[in-house]
Amino acid sequence: MYRMKNLIRLFPKNLILRHFWLILLFLFPLNLNSQNKLGLGVYLGVPTGVTGKYLLSRSNSGDVLLAWRFNDAFFVQGHYNFNLSEIERYKNGVFNFYAGAGLFFKAVSKGDDSFGVSGNIGVNYFLKQKYEFFLELSPKLGLFPGTGFDLTGGIGFRFYL
Repeated sequence: MYRMKNLIRLFPKNLILRHFWLILLFLFPLNLNSQNKLGLGVYLGVPTGVTGKYLLSRSNSGDVLLAWRFNDAFFVQGHYNFNLSEIERYKNGVFNFYAGAGLFFKAVSKGDDSFGVSGNIGVNYFLKQKYEFFLELSPKLGLFPGTGFDLTGGIGFRFYL
C-alpha cells in the first residue's frame, strides 16, 4: 500500500514552485473578457506560501493557498468565501469582512499527513480594485487519518490581473 507521505518524494523539490502559475490556471476558471478577477500573491503566517483568489461576484470568491517546506512538506487549502459586510471606505479602497469554508490537505514526509475541513474568517482591504491586503484566521478540523483541531492564520497581499 502506497502511503501519502511518499507523495512528496514523487516531485522534485522545486517542481511545485516552478509550476505554480500553471497550477493556478487550472484551479480557477478564467474569463478573458473580465478584468481584475484573478489575484495572485503571498501569504505570511502558518503556513507561509503563495495564494490565489478568483472573484466570482461582488460577494463571493474562491481562494487557494499552496505552501511547502522544501525538504519535507506540502500543504494546500481552498475556500469558498462570502463577503459578509463592507466595513468602511477609506481613500481609494474599501474594507470588507469575510468568511468561508473549504478543505485542506497536508503531506509530510515524517508521516504526519492529514486531510480535513477548513474555515476562514478575516478582513481585507481592496485598494483601487487592483491590490488586496488581508488578515485572516483559519480553523481546521482534521478528519483523516484521525480527528484533530488546529488554528492557523496569517497576513497577505494579492495583485489582481
